Amino acid sequence: MISKTSLLLLLLSIVAFASAISVQRIPIADVVSAPAHFVQTRLAKSYELVQFKILLKQRNLDILEEKFWDVSSPKSENYGKFLSKEEIDSIVAPSPKDVQVVVNWLVSNGLSKNEMIVHSDFIQVRTNVGKASTLFETTFAHYSSSRTALKRIRVVGQASMPMHVLAKVDLVLGLSDFIEDNKMSESMRATKKQVQGSVVSITPSVIKQYYGIPSGQIGVESENFQSIAAFSDFYSSGALQFFDQNFGIDASTVRVKNVGQNCIAQNCDQMESDLDVQYMTAIGNNITTLFLSSGNGEWIIDWATAIQQYNPIPKIASISYGWAEIEQCEITNSCSTLGIDSVVYVARSNVELQKVGLRGVSVFVSSGDDGAPSFGAASGNCPIDGTKQYCPLGGCNHKSSQCPMITIMESNGTQCFFPMGSESNTCAAMLSNQAIVSGVNEFVSSNSKCQVALEQDSQQNYHIYSACTCDKLKPYSDSDSGFKIVGYTYEQDAGTLFQPDYPASSPYITSVGATQITDLNKPEIVCSVATGAIITGGGGVAITQAQPSYQADAVATYLQSGTLPPSYSYNATNRFYPDLTLVGHAYQIAVPHTLTSNTCPCALESVDGTSCSSPTLAGMISLINDKLISAGKPTLGFLNPLLYQAAKEQPNVFNDITTGSNNCNRAYCCLYGYTATTGYDAASGLGSINFKNFEQYVLSLNN
Repeated sequence: MISKTSLLLLLLSIVAFASAISVQRIPIADVVSAPAHFVQTRLAKSYELVQFKILLKQRNLDILEEKFWDVSSPKSENYGKFLSKEEIDSIVAPSPKDVQVVVNWLVSNGLSKNEMIVHSDFIQVRTNVGKASTLFETTFAHYSSSRTALKRIRVVGQASMPMHVLAKVDLVLGLSDFIEDNKMSESMRATKKQVQGSVVSITPSVIKQYYGIPSGQIGVESENFQSIAAFSDFYSSGALQFFDQNFGIDASTVRVKNVGQNCIAQNCDQMESDLDVQYMTAIGNNITTLFLSSGNGEWIIDWATAIQQYNPIPKIASISYGWAEIEQCEITNSCSTLGIDSVVYVARSNVELQKVGLRGVSVFVSSGDDGAPSFGAASGNCPIDGTKQYCPLGGCNHKSSQCPMITIMESNGTQCFFPMGSESNTCAAMLSNQAIVSGVNEFVSSNSKCQVALEQDSQQNYHIYSACTCDKLKPYSDSDSGFKIVGYTYEQDAGTLFQPDYPASSPYITSVGATQITDLNKPEIVCSVATGAIITGGGGVAITQAQPSYQADAVATYLQSGTLPPSYSYNATNRFYPDLTLVGHAYQIAVPHTLTSNTCPCALESVDGTSCSSPTLAGMISLINDKLISAGKPTLGFLNPLLYQAAKEQPNVFNDITTGSNNCNRAYCCLYGYTATTGYDAASGLGSINFKNFEQYVLSLNN
C-alpha cells in the first residue's frame, strides 16, 4: 500500500517532469562565428531594436501546388483563373489554435501586441534586444560586412525556442542569417570602363529595334503594374531623369512608387537598381512600377511575403539577385541545426513563390553572372582551361599555362583550389592566414625552373602561370602551420564542378540568361568573358529541385544533343535553367558621379549582367499583359508552361541561340560547362523573345 507521503512525492515528481517537458528548449540557431566577411563589432544594447520573422508551419501544400499548376497551364480550363490572397490563405494558413500558441509565447515573455504583426502564416516582430534575448535565451551583437560596410544585429552563440512552440514553426528569419548578394553589382562596377569599345551599345531604342518591339508601343491600362525587387540597394531619381532625357523618354510615362527604405544615405549599392528602374520603365513604358526595397539582411522569403501584401499585386516582378542554391542560409551553423538547412529554406521559398504565382504574378530572375562554374560560393574544383582560355579578361603576361591551378591542403583535409575557388569561403578563410599566403609565394619561388609566376588580369584577379604541367611542380609543405601546396589534379569527388544559383534555379520562376549582340544584323551569342564580356550568363541544373513537367520534353531532347558536360556533374532529373535569355552586354545606364547620391551630376556608363536581361524582358512582358487586359483576358501569370508549349507549337516566337558556352565565370574559364545548341540548352534556355511573334501567339490563345 502506498503511503500518503509517497503518493505526494510521486505527484510532485510527475509535476516536475511535466514542467521540465513543457519548458524543454530546442536550439534553432548557433552562430559560433559569422561568415568570413562579417566582423562582430560589439554586443547590442538591451534597448536597441531588432526585428525578425517567425514563419509558421503551413497546411495543404499539396493542394496549393495543384492549384498553382492548374492556373498556370495553358491547356487547363482554369488557366488564368488566379486566386485572391484570402483564398490562398484559406488553403495554407495554420489553424488559429497553432497561431495562438506562438502568440501566447511572445506575450508571456513581455512582448506587447504593438510589437508584432500577425499575418496568416507568419508573425513579424519588432522589439528590443532585451526582450528578444529573453525569448531566445541568447545574446545579440552588431556585425559589419567588409564587402558593403552595412551592419546588422544577429545572435551570438546559440538561440533556442520551447519545443511546444517550435512544433508550430518552420523557420525564424533575422536571427542568424547573413545573406548578402553583391556579386552582380560588383560585376557591374567592374564592367563600367571595360565595355566602352563594344561594337553595339545597348539602349532602349536598340532593344526595341533588335527584338521587334514597335517604337510607339506603351502601356495604356491603369490596372497594369510591374515591380522591381531590391536588396540593400536603391536607385537615384536624378539618374532616372537624366536617363530619360538622354534617350527621349517622356517623363510623364515613367511612374515609380517606392516601398521600403531608401538606403542611399547609408552607402548601399545603387547601380543595380538604377539599371533595373531605367530599363523596366523604358521598355514597359507608361506602366506603373513598384520599387520594393527589402531591408538590410532580408532575402527572397522576405521579398515574397512582402509583395503578397499588395492589392492590386503587380503583374510582373523582376529579381536581379541570386546566391548559391546549397548555401541559402549563408553560412552559419544555424542552417544545419535541426535539419533547418538550405533545402528547407529553398522549400519554403518555393512555397512562397507558388503563392505569388497563384496571384497571377510573372516572376523573372537573373540567372547569375558566373556561368555554370559560379564563383563566390563554388568549390573551385573545376579545372581551368589553361591552353585556350587561360586569362580571358586579358592583362596577364602569358596567353596560356600548363598548370593554371594549385591545391592548398590543410591537415584536417580542407582544400582550396586556387585561383578558381578564390572567392569560396574555404579559400577566403585560408588566404586570410598569412602563413598560407607566404606558403604560396614560397611555392612559386621553389618552382622557378618551371617559371611559375602569379599574374593579375585587367580586373586584378590572380592567375598561375607555369611552363610545366602540374605533376612536375615541386610541392611545398609547412608542418608547423599544417598545410601543403601542390599542383592541381582534378578529382571528381573533391567538390562539385558547378554551383547553381537560387532563386534562378527554382521551378516556380522564369530564369533569364544573358547574350551578346555583336552585330544588329546577326544572331546573338551566349554572353561570356571568353567573347569579350565582363560576365558569363549563368545556367545549369539544380541540385535539390526536381525537374518540372513543363520542361521535360525540351530537356529530354537536349540530353541527346551530345553537347553536355560529364554526366556525373549534374542530375538529369532535376530542374534545368535558364528558361529564356536576352542581351546582357554593353547596356548604357545613367549613374550619379557620386554613387551615394540621389541627384546628378550624372553620366552614362556601360554595364553587363543578367541583371540587365531580367528587368528588360520583364518590361516586354508587361506590354503584352497590357494588351491582354485591353482584350478582357487574364494576364500571363507564371510563364514557363506557356513558354515551353510555345516552343513546340510555334518555335518562331524565340530567337534560337546556338553559339557560345557558359564554361567561364567572371574571371576564369573551366574545361567544362554548358554549350548552346539548337533548341533548348542550359546556356541560353529556349532563346530570346521575338516580341511580335510572341505577342501574336499569346493574344491568339483561347480565341
